[in-house]
Amino acid sequence: MRIPLASPAAWLRIWGAILVVLAPGAILAARQRGAGPVPGGPPASELRRLAEGVYADIVGPDGDAVANAGVVVLASGVLIFDSHYSAEAAKALEDKVKAVTPRPVRYLVNSHFHPDHTHGNQAFAGVRQIIGSTAARRDMLQKDQPALNRMQVIAQAQVEQLSRELSQEKEAGRQEALRAQLNSRQAFMRRLSNLRIVPPLMTLDDTLAIEDGDRRVELRFLGAAHTEGDIILFLPREKIAFLGDLFFHEAIPNVEDAVVLDWMKALGEALKLDAVTFVPGHGPVGGRQDLEDFLRYFEDLKTMVEPAVARGDSLELLVQDARVPPRYAAHAFQNFFPSNLQKMYVELKSAQAAAAPKGKIIKVPRP
Repeated sequence: MRIPLASPAAWLRIWGAILVVLAPGAILAARQRGAGPVPGGPPASELRRLAEGVYADIVGPDGDAVANAGVVVLASGVLIFDSHYSAEAAKALEDKVKAVTPRPVRYLVNSHFHPDHTHGNQAFAGVRQIIGSTAARRDMLQKDQPALNRMQVIAQAQVEQLSRELSQEKEAGRQEALRAQLNSRQAFMRRLSNLRIVPPLMTLDDTLAIEDGDRRVELRFLGAAHTEGDIILFLPREKIAFLGDLFFHEAIPNVEDAVVLDWMKALGEALKLDAVTFVPGHGPVGGRQDLEDFLRYFEDLKTMVEPAVARGDSLELLVQDARVPPRYAAHAFQNFFPSNLQKMYVELKSAQAAAAPKGKIIKVPRP
């Protein structure tokens, strides 16, 4: 069987398509930009100061950082919230941290298991603790690592195919094109071979507080939402919350691993925080109104889908006829919208079936 050739960026998207667990954050998000993070590209992110010793690393449209990260300076060192999509992007983040404080990175927190938030973990080899939810650790080991292994096999097959085609090609122009593809694919393979999945060493299922100097950091698990294992970071004194992918700001969310009805509940809990600044996993830093608007997106989505479920419309009919509401037409990641509809439809359909009255069992006497 001939393996179709693709650019390294396209293979990152294929990885997400073939191995669904990796599609959510980095890969499908990259697809919405039209190209995807090119391996070896610039991290392209900006460290923004939110308060004294508190920063958000907000990613740009290019490079391989992909998802936002947070930085909190403590008395004994630095806490990093999410590590970007690659070791290169994580190293760039570490260099930015060194520019604002001489203190070493002591803690690394992963908001959830998606690779755009965890694949930079290996760059922080000297941290005291890598922290995440129990579910995030499980999914990194049971989903992310096997997916990486399979992708390495696919990439190796591509390299071998290109090598064979190059050895058989006689036309000079075609040889040059194949050689360029082969060099690119080999560089991609080297990146894959150098990638190590580093899961959290300390896990939580509820809350964890870190008291370090005069800084209090609260990590909270709000229940299944974007994934089964999302945690947020809250700074009560500074009134800042880092929400990871619980919050997509000015963007249609990815729901591949989500429970959207529970996600809405989790957003309600996040809005109970005494916070004024909310840092999303994707998009610019927002405020309370922005988070309320994101919750309203799900409420609007539910309002769109409920009548179709009540009428018994098929999912195909729903997706075929539905359009992104004008209020969200300028949001990033428009291609996520059909999957948003599908997820909401499936969950509402399941809720409808669970709520349906059960028929009575009539016992017929034996003759």
